[in-house]
Amino acid sequence: MKTSLFSKHIFWSYKPDADLPDNLIIKQVSTYGELEDLYLLCKLFPKKKIIEITKNLTANPKRVNFLIKILL
Repeated sequence: MKTSLFSKHIFWSYKPDADLPDNLIIKQVSTYGELEDLYLLCKLFPKKKIIEITKNLTANPKRVNFLIKILL
């Protein structure tokens, strides 16, 4: 998936036109995305896939909990 749909700061270390795997996009947006990015993430990916990938993230547990409990 192209990263251009999300805020630029989330994928600053990748080329702007990079086609990244879904797992990486979900991890990055869940950890560093703004609220608008999180809404878009929920629209683009199935709920099960987001939960499966984010439940193992330890970088920002409060943020991941917010994503799972409130947005999904």
